[in-house]
Amino acid sequence: MNLRYRPRGRTALAALLGVSAVALSACGSHDSAPALPTLGPVVQPTVPSNVPVPDVTALRNGLLDATQLPTGYTSLGDPPTGSTTGAGAGTNPAQCAKVLAPIAEQATNAATRAAAQYGGPDFESIDIDAAAYASGAAAQAFSSVQALLRACASYSSTDPDGTKVEYQVGGLDQPASGDASFAFRVHTTSQGLTLYSAVTVSLVGATVVQFSMSGAKEPDPQQLTALTVAQVNKLRGQPAP
Repeated sequence: MNLRYRPRGRTALAALLGVSAVALSACGSHDSAPALPTLGPVVQPTVPSNVPVPDVTALRNGLLDATQLPTGYTSLGDPPTGSTTGAGAGTNPAQCAKVLAPIAEQATNAATRAAAQYGGPDFESIDIDAAAYASGAAAQAFSSVQALLRACASYSSTDPDGTKVEYQVGGLDQPASGDASFAFRVHTTSQGLTLYSAVTVSLVGATVVQFSMSGAKEPDPQQLTALTVAQVNKLRGQPAP
């Protein structure tokens, strides 16, 4: 698989496909992905129209940095705006290419946007992106992401080199965070290998933030909870608990 920048673990999947079968069998990522639970109930958000919208500097500074992540994670540099994201061209159904893409790409008209990406041990990655909206539009953006997921429980894409990639989207139990939140998981499978992603989406004032952990095994849900809380607190200007 020939991948350029694609957040949410596609680069990690490419790395998995490039290592030896012996190493893969050792980490267990060659197993078939189990069926996923259904998504949880739709969360109905509300955002007052007078909530302040952070500027791009404040929004970027509100994302967790490497010192606030688990040991072994290092910054991969901020992804450039407009980079190839999500599943890419050749996705079926076509709208599902936006699953796991930055919030600002899933719900347009963001006033400001920011993103950060980090690499960890054993093909793990953390991707964070946030988009802020004026005039209460953050609630609509938050709902748009939920609607997309429900239309894309199962989809596929084909890379330019002809490699087929299959995706499964399912529910994930996580405590409530921010002003409103939901969580989901994605299994990305190609050539018999599966990359596991666990994602939270939180509404924090005028900002919608997406926090994704990916790796060769299911991310630790308790670790995801702790990092989501830390991320929400930082956007609110509060210290970590």
